Amino acid sequence: MSTIRLAVVGAGRQCTASLMPGIPYLSEIELVAVCDLQRELAERNARNFGARAVYTDVETMLRQEAPDAVMVVGPPQMHEEVGLQVLQAGAHLFIEKPAAPTIEGAKRLVDAARGAGKLGQVGHMMRHADPVRVAWDLCHTEEFGEILSVESRYTTWPTRQMPPDRGWGEPDEDWTYMLVQGGHPIDLMRHFLGPIRRVGAFRRHGRGATKVYQVALEGAEGRVGFLNLQDSFNGWTTGLEVVGDGQAIVTVDDLGRVTYRRGEKRTETEKEASGNTSYLWEPHHTLPHWRRSGYGNQLRHFARCILEGKEPHPSLRDGWRNLVVGQAILEACETRQVVEVKNDA
Repeated sequence: MSTIRLAVVGAGRQCTASLMPGIPYLSEIELVAVCDLQRELAERNARNFGARAVYTDVETMLRQEAPDAVMVVGPPQMHEEVGLQVLQAGAHLFIEKPAAPTIEGAKRLVDAARGAGKLGQVGHMMRHADPVRVAWDLCHTEEFGEILSVESRYTTWPTRQMPPDRGWGEPDEDWTYMLVQGGHPIDLMRHFLGPIRRVGAFRRHGRGATKVYQVALEGAEGRVGFLNLQDSFNGWTTGLEVVGDGQAIVTVDDLGRVTYRRGEKRTETEKEASGNTSYLWEPHHTLPHWRRSGYGNQLRHFARCILEGKEPHPSLRDGWRNLVVGQAILEACETRQVVEVKNDA
């Protein structure tokens, strides 16, 4: 098998604008069907992205198409409910983040995939963006050394609380932030730092829905990290800095420019590094959004893992653990105490 037969459930804005545009360019994927409660939306996406079948009922689609895998994109309650349905039908599962509206729901998906013997991936696309992949490679070279610390900055427009009838669970503004936005930088932090052992955090709520969270983290492998989460800007900006014990620093700005700075000897007789040199890498400015941000790469990764029988990342377990860390951050904010994150290894 050289391709997977993929069906898509959900034809809303996120799926249409960010995830589906890359599918026609991925040779590993054959798009067989699109399903949405609004038939006109399913027909539009099937026509625009090359699916041959349209459905308004998930069960009917699963029975008639028997896809290898299903991508589910919608509110988190839909991710959990339809995700369980997909796994029970014997298909691999890709779901947009968050995996579920609750930690318990995300864990149910993990258990269901294990019980069905199927693979699952959650759409934290940032770790698959080309600049982050370049940074990952640089941070895992001999000259970079062991990772000492990771700092992640993530700034977005204010996230307001969402009522349960919108599919986002309880109307809690802080938890809504962790579901909508916080999962991305948390996943990126766990990707570079490794499993999280402890967190300490402070938060501040401002006018309207503005808020900030300042989070110190300790990894299970002794690395340390800092999350600067800003929900207070009319736009989007992000940054990543990784420091290695080889006197090297890698930074990524706005999922674009990668800067690699390392200490270097200036003369043959010097025993220690006496200066540093910077190297820059940037993606081509003409790349479309789905390629620059990692949306296309994550789907290619998902398909290849199915074809090769390998566990994808971020896995359903990662999606679950990201929510656990998010809950620990909020607990640390409430108690002003350092909070242990159990069983993240």
